Amino acid sequence: MLKLWGRRGHAAVDYLTAPALYVAARQTHLRGTPLRWADVFVGLILLAVTTTQTPFGLIRLVPFRWHGRLELASVVVQLVLPWWAGFASDRRAQRFFLTFALYNFLVWCATDWKSEH
Repeated sequence: MLKLWGRRGHAAVDYLTAPALYVAARQTHLRGTPLRWADVFVGLILLAVTTTQTPFGLIRLVPFRWHGRLELASVVVQLVLPWWAGFASDRRAQRFFLTFALYNFLVWCATDWKSEH
């Protein structure tokens, strides 16, 4: 797979993803549990990007490769979340989280996790 960006690019994508996810959840009219979970992921993305060892990290504690491992684990959570959290019957919320998981997986695939820049 083509690696489009390293540390700097991935951090920029994360900083754009968090507010986009916040807006998308509301534009999709998520309510209740699905909306709360979307907001949890907004917070987790911001926590991850601000604490990772990237040029845009504010408190550079988390090694970049660990960020990638945690991000891949979050894709799995996003895939199973509608069933695990009991909102799989809400087709809109189910599609939202499956699409979010696909997006995150593509971002993960496009990132050079061995990059020094």
